[in-house]
Amino acid sequence: MDTPAASNRPSFLHRCGFPQFLFMRLLGVYFLLSDVMILWAASRGISARNNWKDYILLFPFPLVVIVFLLLFAEVTLLYYFLSPLRKALGEVLDPAILIIGAMFFSCILVWRADDFRLSVILGLFAMVFVVYGGSRLSGKRLLSEARPYVTASLVAAASIAVFLFICQTALAIHRTYGTSTFDMGIFEQMYYNMSHGFRAVTTCERGYALSHFRVHSSFILYLLLPFYALVPGAETLIVLQALIVVSGVIPVYLISKKRGFAGTALFCSCMLYLFSLGILSPCYFHFHENAFLPPLLLWLLYASETKKNILFYVMSALICIVKEDATLFVMCVCLYLAFEEKGNDRRKAWITGCAALLYFLVAGALLARSGDGEMIMSSRMHTMMIDKNQSATEVLRNILLNPGHALDLFVSEKNAFVIFLEMMIPLLFLPFVTRKIHRLFLMVPFCTFNLLIGSAYTYASQIQYHYAFGTATLLIYLALINLSDLDKEKRNLITVAAGVVSVITAISLISPNLSTYERYTKNKAKYQQIEDCLEKIPADASVTSADKYLPHLARREEIYALMDESFVVSGNVVMQLKVEETDFFVLDLREDRQVRSCEILKSRGYEEYARCEDELVIFVRSA
Repeated sequence: MDTPAASNRPSFLHRCGFPQFLFMRLLGVYFLLSDVMILWAASRGISARNNWKDYILLFPFPLVVIVFLLLFAEVTLLYYFLSPLRKALGEVLDPAILIIGAMFFSCILVWRADDFRLSVILGLFAMVFVVYGGSRLSGKRLLSEARPYVTASLVAAASIAVFLFICQTALAIHRTYGTSTFDMGIFEQMYYNMSHGFRAVTTCERGYALSHFRVHSSFILYLLLPFYALVPGAETLIVLQALIVVSGVIPVYLISKKRGFAGTALFCSCMLYLFSLGILSPCYFHFHENAFLPPLLLWLLYASETKKNILFYVMSALICIVKEDATLFVMCVCLYLAFEEKGNDRRKAWITGCAALLYFLVAGALLARSGDGEMIMSSRMHTMMIDKNQSATEVLRNILLNPGHALDLFVSEKNAFVIFLEMMIPLLFLPFVTRKIHRLFLMVPFCTFNLLIGSAYTYASQIQYHYAFGTATLLIYLALINLSDLDKEKRNLITVAAGVVSVITAISLISPNLSTYERYTKNKAKYQQIEDCLEKIPADASVTSADKYLPHLARREEIYALMDESFVVSGNVVMQLKVEETDFFVLDLREDRQVRSCEILKSRGYEEYARCEDELVIFVRSA
């Protein structure tokens, strides 16, 4: 006869976690075994995705079944011995195995895939299992309110890893001559001149000596001048840009924490930023003042949430001097706040928004009068102009009078739809999940820059260019505030789900940059030879250079870009157009037009000065 103690004793199956964790354990072990198989095959040069037939033939099915059963038995024994000792730890084991196994499975399949569609499919696939595992942990470990320093440490570690990855891969692009006049050479020459007299003059931007501030009112660039003066060079700008962009995770953490995110949900809210395609992708092309927008916008929004008025005004002013059109971000944030806030905060929003608008009108008028503002306006917005001389106000009038045309432009450029998906899918379309319609003011910059302007200026509709920096930031913030309106359990699970999709899509599209780093490390001696050859040109000489070499020669007063439009080809005849008669010419020997123009330079009195195998040739003007 059983004693009461014996009747209360858990059965053998219960101590093994059956049936409570049976299905979850089967899935978790399956993913773990798949992960090991994929990695083992990859070590032998067989891709589970690209060489799927060879991959299947690599593993005898009976052996896979035996290994699966052994692994399942090991996990079961581990649970059996852990559960009586620490019940909570035992209950975490199977969900943790499932979550880790499913995430790793998707990550290794999209690694270096550079395929957004595949990453979305696998991201959603992993999301299902992560959310399933997380739901079993709700109120236990995964979604509990962990001590703040634990979450902060994990966020810091992830931020440092992202920062180092960007630095190494973006630097490798420059070191392998993957940067160009736009947008690296102009900033390199500009900072060189700024460090020798504070004048932001370039010759390579428009083909003649011109202050960059007559093209864009980007006075914020002076903030980086002390660092450039200490360590001059394009590499300094690349590292500083990565640091500026990644630093935006600090206000994201503070905003999320203030809005009630904690534990894993707080960590995943930061991952939405760190692994946003709109934040990471533009870091690779190549340097731009718009990189200031993510941290500045987030600090502005943090200031509004914490009622720090001085910080709010300072951030608003700094955003305005990022670029003349960056004032749109301030105006839209202020419009959002004007309806979100009450009393003095509402008045503050109206005043700041009107000040930003006034600054935009003044800056635009000055650029149109003394710079090439009209040309930029025409090239960016000609699809919304009746004639090319229309101003920004007249363009706005055209849109208001015929909004149907503007909506048609949203889909006229195929890249516009692609960037819409690249921005929204990792956020699970959360920017739209709100009944507070005024919050959609935060989406206006995205519709304006990436969709509307993108219809005329294709760079604006592609996520790898700097137009995504600011718009992605506001979409992330919009997703977070919409999430904060949900009840705690839903908010936590959806934040984790969005974090999973963001991480997997970013891994797919950003990890291919490692190939450039590997190419650089493998051929370092070759690239150093090219650098040594370029360094033979005296620092005080004027140079006309092939586009890809110009950023490495831009630390000088006078340099011009030699690009495709510098030539005209008629049959076998190549002629140079609009080319300055500088002291030196640097030609790319892998560009047919430049190779064929060597004879033109010789006929003009130039002679060969140096050569680096089949990479480049340098001509000098004869004495």
